[in-house]
Amino acid sequence: MALIAALAIVTLVLFPPAGGYQVPAVRVGVVAPEDILAPFDFHIRRSDEELAALREQAALSVAPVYTRITTAADSTITRLEEFLDRFENLPRGTIVDPVRLGELGSVEGRSLGLRPAELRALMIPQSRAELRAFARRALPDIYRGSYFLKAEHLAGMPGAQITVREADGSEDIVPKSEIGELSAGADILVLERLAVPLGSEAERLALQLIPALAIANLEARPALTSVRREEARRAVSPLEGEVLSGELIVGAHTRVTREQARKMAALSHELESRRSGFSTEVARGALGTLFLNMALLSLFGFHLFLYRREVFGDYRAMVVMFLIWGLVTGVAAFVHRVEGVPDYAVPVALGSVLVAVLWDARLSVAVTLFMGIYISAQDDLGYPVLWTALLGGLAAAWSVRRIRRRTHFYETLLFITVGNALALGGLALLRLWDWSDFGVAAAWGALSAALAVFLAMGLLPILEWASGRTTDLTLLELADLNRPLLKQLLLEAPGTYHHSIIVGNLAEAAAEAIGGNSLLARVGAYYHDIGKVLRPEYFVENQRQGMNPHNVLSPAASARIVSRHVHDGIEMGRAAGLPERVIDFIREHHGTTRLTYFWHKAEEEDPTAHRSAGDFIYPGPRPRSKETAVVMLADSVEAASRVTRDPSPDRFREVVRRIVEMKLDEHQLDEADLTFRDLAVVQEKFVGVLTGIHHHRIDYPAVSLHVPEVRDGPADPLPSAGRPPG
Repeated sequence: MALIAALAIVTLVLFPPAGGYQVPAVRVGVVAPEDILAPFDFHIRRSDEELAALREQAALSVAPVYTRITTAADSTITRLEEFLDRFENLPRGTIVDPVRLGELGSVEGRSLGLRPAELRALMIPQSRAELRAFARRALPDIYRGSYFLKAEHLAGMPGAQITVREADGSEDIVPKSEIGELSAGADILVLERLAVPLGSEAERLALQLIPALAIANLEARPALTSVRREEARRAVSPLEGEVLSGELIVGAHTRVTREQARKMAALSHELESRRSGFSTEVARGALGTLFLNMALLSLFGFHLFLYRREVFGDYRAMVVMFLIWGLVTGVAAFVHRVEGVPDYAVPVALGSVLVAVLWDARLSVAVTLFMGIYISAQDDLGYPVLWTALLGGLAAAWSVRRIRRRTHFYETLLFITVGNALALGGLALLRLWDWSDFGVAAAWGALSAALAVFLAMGLLPILEWASGRTTDLTLLELADLNRPLLKQLLLEAPGTYHHSIIVGNLAEAAAEAIGGNSLLARVGAYYHDIGKVLRPEYFVENQRQGMNPHNVLSPAASARIVSRHVHDGIEMGRAAGLPERVIDFIREHHGTTRLTYFWHKAEEEDPTAHRSAGDFIYPGPRPRSKETAVVMLADSVEAASRVTRDPSPDRFREVVRRIVEMKLDEHQLDEADLTFRDLAVVQEKFVGVLTGIHHHRIDYPAVSLHVPEVRDGPADPLPSAGRPPG
């Protein structure tokens, strides 16, 4: 119950309720199936890009601020008089060289555009006096109602108008076209009008000099301009409009417009923001979601209790199962939140693959059905996720029945892709998608399948360790005969090694025939006798003829040594990191059978002595699975086949039957899930394999292996056996 509650709460956090209202999924150009009304008042917010553009536009609409300089006329008069003072010490008629004339006609290194004749005219005192008088009289009138800027400043001014701030604080908006340009010879209408009464020479000098020497009466205020533009940016509202409760957003059977889609997006945004706060609607939605999630998870748990009691009773397995479920739910929440990724790309098949590999396809089918319903019910994922989860997940479950190579995962990827494509093809027909839409959807389905498979490949070792399960991939690695334990067995106990290989062949064939895990049976058979490596000479298959160390031991001591190989094998297996499922074969392959040979030997030596029966019984336990029971039978059958005098099928059938009956009489198979029909199939498989191993060979004519002695000539270093001399 704690796992159910934890997973339901995690799901609630990943998919918080929307206060009881779900936004219908609509997009531009799609016909709405029903009226969509606003459930409450909400605002339509501008996007970040749109708001930034509008705010920048508002900032640029603010005219740059300038301040009028009231002393500009006086400053200009002073500057003009300073310029004319240059000519005071030059008597009339003085001959001035061109270089000197150029210096006289420049101010601050810039030429005023006066010709040599005009410069010589300025040497005449009357001309200078006339210009001074005109400037004192005209410039105050010129500056009084006009605005002037230097030509370079005016050319770089942005916008079409400016704001002029007067000395009294009042402001005027002045078009750029009304601002006079100050440069040598610039046209100033007021100046031209006032200079008409002057003589032609004085008029020409005034129109050339005054615009060049005039001081701008506008001063830029960039700091004030920046402040006002920032205020204009802040004044732009992030809200575009408002929708009132009950207002029709989209009418039934009408095509959704771009404006209506914006309103629906605003409604979704408002619901998301309300989820973070607390309200009665949100609380009720959370409780309802939590109740439904826990109800569905409880049904799944009840299913395990009824039909998979071994999984339900294994706490580690249940924790890993719910971890897988939570992982898929978390990935679904992530995909749901990523902009541009469709919800049907949720890789529900990830859970299907993991459960199928860790347990089996039947459990994976059940998990897929429950998980598909569970995830599609969250938020507004809906039936597109349900259909891709069911078809893709079931394809994954059925394609991972037996993983014998890692390349089988690519076959699973193909099956999931096809399952997703079938689901999306049905959706395309229902929603009237065109071919391009279906192609994009199928590509997302293939990407989802790839994500599920590759995530499963990466997570399997961790989950295998966490659950204590042993997958077929691990068994394939353990079946490698070059593993250190098996190499040690080959080198130090070759007879036991050969015995284990034959037992593996027998067990694999029998387990496959009765629906057991044939790979597990073969691997378990390989390792079931590894404990004999520590004392190989005490086991008959490793003894040389005439050398039996048991001859000098008491029957009880011999029994202890022989039975010890079970305990030694368990310790060696754990030290080598063998999974518990494989160690079960070491622990259970003798069950609680009696070491009959040494028991009878002890009775023969001293019939009256008191002896403990426990000293002559293997520690057990008895086999608790089909596979360990099959290996127990195969172990005894292989040993008995070695001493069978007439290796015929009928003789083998009789030997196998007697061994099976003996195990049944000793109750060694009581805890294994084997039926009498299974035992009959196992016996026939054993007979077939043994007949193949001990088949009759062709009788070849007798040949002489004697190599005659050759007296003359060099000796043949490599004589061929049976090759006639000469």
